[in-house]
Amino acid sequence: MKSILFFLSLFVFSFGYSQSLPINFESSVTTSDFINFDGGMSVVVANPSKTGINLSDSVGRMVRDSGQIWGGSKITLSSNLSFSVLTKLSMKVYTTAPIGTVVKFKLESSTGSGSAEVNAVTTVTGAWETLEWIFAGTPNTFDEVVFMFDFGNLGNGTASSTFYFDDVAQVVGPPAPSLLSLPLTFQLGEVSSDFLDFSGAVGSVITNPQISGINISNKVGEIVRYGGDIWAGSKIIFATPISFATNWVISMKIYTTAPVGTRLKLEVEGSPGIVTLDALTTQTGAWETVTWNFHNQTGTFNRMAFLFDFGVVGNGTATSTFLFDDIEQLSGPALPTPLPATLPVDFESSVISSDFRNFFGGYSTVIPNPQMVGVNTSATVGQFVRSGGQSWAQSKLILSDSMDFSSKSSISMKVYTDAPVGTLLKLKVESTGSGAANEKDVLTTVSGGWATYEWDFAGDPPVYNVLTFMLGYGTPNTASPTATYLIDDIQQTIPGGTLNIESLTKEETIQYYPNPSTDRVNFSSKEEKIASIVLFDVLGNQVASITPNSSRTSIDVSNLPNGIYIAKVTMQNNSALRSIKLVVEH
Repeated sequence: MKSILFFLSLFVFSFGYSQSLPINFESSVTTSDFINFDGGMSVVVANPSKTGINLSDSVGRMVRDSGQIWGGSKITLSSNLSFSVLTKLSMKVYTTAPIGTVVKFKLESSTGSGSAEVNAVTTVTGAWETLEWIFAGTPNTFDEVVFMFDFGNLGNGTASSTFYFDDVAQVVGPPAPSLLSLPLTFQLGEVSSDFLDFSGAVGSVITNPQISGINISNKVGEIVRYGGDIWAGSKIIFATPISFATNWVISMKIYTTAPVGTRLKLEVEGSPGIVTLDALTTQTGAWETVTWNFHNQTGTFNRMAFLFDFGVVGNGTATSTFLFDDIEQLSGPALPTPLPATLPVDFESSVISSDFRNFFGGYSTVIPNPQMVGVNTSATVGQFVRSGGQSWAQSKLILSDSMDFSSKSSISMKVYTDAPVGTLLKLKVESTGSGAANEKDVLTTVSGGWATYEWDFAGDPPVYNVLTFMLGYGTPNTASPTATYLIDDIQQTIPGGTLNIESLTKEETIQYYPNPSTDRVNFSSKEEKIASIVLFDVLGNQVASITPNSSRTSIDVSNLPNGIYIAKVTMQNNSALRSIKLVVEH
């Protein structure tokens, strides 16, 4: 299951009658039984494709049109579902949406207490298929079934946002797992069926094949990832929910031959929803102790999921195999209180990792600069990683003072990413006092190199004291290089300032004029020769390029429409020296 934390407030104007499973839409369930929310609209219709595995006369149909990425419909049941014997839900689905479309099945309580959700993905298009969701171990407290087709995307009302479904039923699945307790040593009779596997991972209890170093136990847990999804993993259910009020560190011994730096995501589920933390391996081919610090996390949690090597599709080999043991809660160190930052921020001294506040799968840290090239040879930079969670994954920096945009209306920042040109970089400004907020978007013009971008907040009041980074907004949260962003030199500037000035501490090395231009823009370099100039429009499309290998050159813009363009200038040493904003006005 790809675990995603989100909150649904369902404001509806009609209430369906209570039903029971199985649901086949032939008689008992009608359109009025659906409760629609946030852009999902369900009705009962004649089966448009009486073929293959479904010859029924009537089926459900959901059309998703705008609204929210979690738009859907739900039906209230006459009694709570019990998964003590029948541990799976199944449903026939027909859509022309692409293979791999996410279909989320969520269970809720009409009393408003808690929820459970599992994902499935389509494997055909233009034909009926049976999808299944394993809910083994889910408590019998839910009496509402929620259908969310193409979860994570906004519907547009077309055929690819239309889903037919039928024969919703409980069926025989894997045995319900035993309820476990911490500390967990795998020495007290735990068995493989105590793991709930999802999305291509298999968890089991085995004889320790690596009795060495810090772990000489004879039994350990093992997770092997066989294909599936980047978020494949296994989870356990606790007999008594755990709290992080006093013991907020989860400690675990890990053995893998995966490379050093492999991402180990630990996820807990409970009354606050789903909370995840990441850790990175520091050993390969040896046992090590890994910890996750949940300090300041409130609420209780009754499930724990292990998503080892998150962001990579497993292949069943040794590098996709993880042994783990001795899972326990410890008191551990308290996390430092985040301190307000002051602009400009260069990450060389004043801002450290704990000053970031991370939400919805965004993880920001301060690290040694792994890309000391081009316009940024700083020793230390910020790193923002989209690691699971929501499409709006984000990290925040609280500022010591509100930003005054009256004279310097732009926020500029250097960014390095391997994401493709045209990736959306969203920057939001917020107020901790009034709750006011505004956000601006820019698109990347460089992949695999540093570039300076600016977000113009001209006209905004001087009330914002929070910078919220949502880089790569709307792209997959895979924790891969294309979901990783290095950031540096965050400052307020005059619009066009940082795109026209390489550095506040470095003399101008390139001159260009006129700007705005009607026909040609001239460039000259005081130092190295200019190797190339590539011109992009605001959508990230390349519209012109030259390779002068000269200290003086010009580029023709006479045939370009009026508007703003970004010129990526590369010097002869192949360093991406800078990005320049140009205006074309005929």
